[in-house]
Amino acid sequence: MDTNGIVNEVDRTYKKVKSLAGWTVDKNVVLTITSYYVTSEREFFAENLNHAMDSLKENSSWLSPLRGNLLPMIAAFLDKPGVDINEETARLFHKQRVLRNEGFRNTIHSYLAALLMTDDSTLYEQEAKNAKSLYNEMKKTHFFLTSDDDYAYAVLLAKKNENPVEHARSMRLYYDALRVKGLRSGDELQWMSQLMTYVDINFEEQLVSRAISILDCFKKEAKVQPLHYPMVAFLTVFGVSNTEITEIIELTHALEDSKLFSWNKEMALSIAMGYIMRELTDSHEEIGVSLIASIELIVQAQQAVIAATMASMAASSANNPANH
Repeated sequence: MDTNGIVNEVDRTYKKVKSLAGWTVDKNVVLTITSYYVTSEREFFAENLNHAMDSLKENSSWLSPLRGNLLPMIAAFLDKPGVDINEETARLFHKQRVLRNEGFRNTIHSYLAALLMTDDSTLYEQEAKNAKSLYNEMKKTHFFLTSDDDYAYAVLLAKKNENPVEHARSMRLYYDALRVKGLRSGDELQWMSQLMTYVDINFEEQLVSRAISILDCFKKEAKVQPLHYPMVAFLTVFGVSNTEITEIIELTHALEDSKLFSWNKEMALSIAMGYIMRELTDSHEEIGVSLIASIELIVQAQQAVIAATMASMAASSANNPANH
């Protein structure tokens, strides 16, 4: 792992993204876009991202949830090598309409969920139905916490085609078990508990212990926040080794030393996790081709939800008179 090379690439890509996105876009969103390009080892071209943003704007109304702070992030997710951006945009809107027809609300999270759907249009309706069935069961087991920010996870996990009742039940078991271990209640813990079922929906106590062990390692060396909970779940179910945890910590420290992260140390850990997880899936043949193919979508969903949450919190804080 070329730590210095990664740090330099993050800094170089951030400057390019910031220059295009402008100063009105939340820094955490810009960092998320930067992380997406760097962790997927994809070169950033301003012209491509600009084209994707224009395409999204041309196809959405002024009141669309796509407009605003998160537009460049969604555009980045459409910016893939060798694709026709206009076709990708049309496909995204088609998928989102199918999700809405199944009862998902018209929010930014239904677009994020649409990104995780297959590109085979003959499967759209069934995928949406399966996702809604799982989402409904998730809502039953955790009524107050389950909302539109769980849409992406419902789509992702429903692809396992498991019994939605049993699947949601395992999620709740993980939530309660992790909560007992001292993790903070809230959306992030809910997302973590959902992702603990990604490889196998059956509740496994040893996975809980392993997740806690990984978190404890990070807490000793880095600024850990609840926003890191879901990524810890990924690392847990993918069987991250202690050596790889050490690499994450080393990369985190190197990023933290960069001026870019002087006020965003929690994002340094997020980017380091994403980068090592990509290496983990690429180098472990036993994980299986299907999981390796899914890793980019997984990282997209997680980073997108985190950035959306951060942007929402920042906007809420700015609009609260008590904070002025």
